[in-house]
Amino acid sequence: MSEVKSYVVVDGQTLDTADYALPENPNFRDAWSFVDQVIVIDVEKAKDVWRAKMREARKPILDALDAAYFRALEDADTDKQREIATKKKLLRDVTVLPELANATTVEEIEAVWPDYLKA
Repeated sequence: MSEVKSYVVVDGQTLDTADYALPENPNFRDAWSFVDQVIVIDVEKAKDVWRAKMREARKPILDALDAAYFRALEDADTDKQREIATKKKLLRDVTVLPELANATTVEEIEAVWPDYLKA
């Protein structure tokens, strides 16, 4: 019986998984880099992966806020409009949080997930 081999593509190189230790954190597969014959998680790429996850998480929240904003417009409720606009700005700015920009490890990156994204 023949052996089944498994490969990964990292930085455009096809690598046999039997020859390399793979990073344990599955959240950052798209951030893997091949450096000095080692597969590592590139922190800058990991930040981009995390930003994409944040954008995905905020989309349904922004959609709901858009609907609420239009209702507030129809009702001429300027207080509600301001409240919703503030929440939307907070969500739009989530990908530029200084905590994420300044993160130097995967653990620090994963720690940047504000409560308002958990809605």
